[in-house]
Amino acid sequence: MQRSQMLRNGAPRGVTRPVLARATAPASPMAHLLDAGVLPQQQMMQAGKLSSHALTSQYLGRIRSLCSIGARAYPGIEINPEALKIALEMDRERQVHKVRGPLHGIPVVLRDNIATGDRMKTRTQSPQTTHASCDSFVAARLRAAGAVIIGKSNLRQWAAVSVPHASASWAGLTILAVDSAVDGSIVAPASTCGLVAIKPTGTIVAGQGGEPATAGPMAPSVREAAWLLAALRGEHLADGVVLDAAGLHGRRIGVARSLFGRCAETDAVIGQALLVLREQGAELIEMPPQPGPGDIEALLGAHGLDALVGPTCHGDVQAQSASPQITVPAGVVQGLPVGLSFIGQANGDMQLIAMAYAYEQATLHRRTPALPSSITLALPQP
Repeated sequence: MQRSQMLRNGAPRGVTRPVLARATAPASPMAHLLDAGVLPQQQMMQAGKLSSHALTSQYLGRIRSLCSIGARAYPGIEINPEALKIALEMDRERQVHKVRGPLHGIPVVLRDNIATGDRMKTRTQSPQTTHASCDSFVAARLRAAGAVIIGKSNLRQWAAVSVPHASASWAGLTILAVDSAVDGSIVAPASTCGLVAIKPTGTIVAGQGGEPATAGPMAPSVREAAWLLAALRGEHLADGVVLDAAGLHGRRIGVARSLFGRCAETDAVIGQALLVLREQGAELIEMPPQPGPGDIEALLGAHGLDALVGPTCHGDVQAQSASPQITVPAGVVQGLPVGLSFIGQANGDMQLIAMAYAYEQATLHRRTPALPSSITLALPQP
């Protein structure tokens, strides 16, 4: 696939998307756990075989290893100097049987325009930064959920080293990340890195000084992204209700053909995804071209649809819509990740998550990217 095709398919200009492959270089014993996901990490902490302090230390080691092989010239991530202190406090709470939820003791990276009332800087109007006097709504909710805010990253700085903001999660610098959609940048960067991301309904205040911005989670799986979204909303996610492997059965889904046509190979991958949707019990309806984001709600209502689907694209009209959107890994084209987007009715986030989860479980397209051996071998031993 030519680079021009890749740009049409969705990668922001100047960003080379990572190649997904299983790591073949020898790795430290902890390296696999860092990529395993939140559930295995929580299970090991519950069994007393892992601490938040140890887990956070391992992620910090991976961040420093990345810097040591050339990323230092592009300061795309700022480490939270209080991260290990927070992790220790979460361990103390666990020892007295206080576990706040599935994110308790789990490291999370934030986009750098999400204010935190600590020693980390907050970007207000690029390239200006400041130290916020208090946590934003997002940061406060994450702390209340027991997450360890390990640092902040900047989309454009990471792009300079071919690692967009989503790659804070992609490269294993953390298992979870929170982005803000001030420029429609939640689902598209995640898709280019083979991650799940959710742009929720409405506004979750993320910016400095109460600046409105929709904040959304990025994670390796729908389950983890849903957990993170629930934390941002101060809610508890009932897995058995929302994460249903039969979540596509009986759903009416419109095929948004206006999102196709950028790359024939990508269209073929999404075509296979549509077959899976049918196999899982969804009814697919071909949709006419969509004039703009304001018409999404009307289109869904007029045709009695539960969602629209199509390839996740950079700069598409859904990026500026109030409708919720989820991208899920759908496969690769010549080593480059491709995402399938589900777009739904306002306040229909949970229904959308159920459909995305059902598709994910039917396909399991997510692959852990290979990391340079200089990173995996440099991790400190537990």
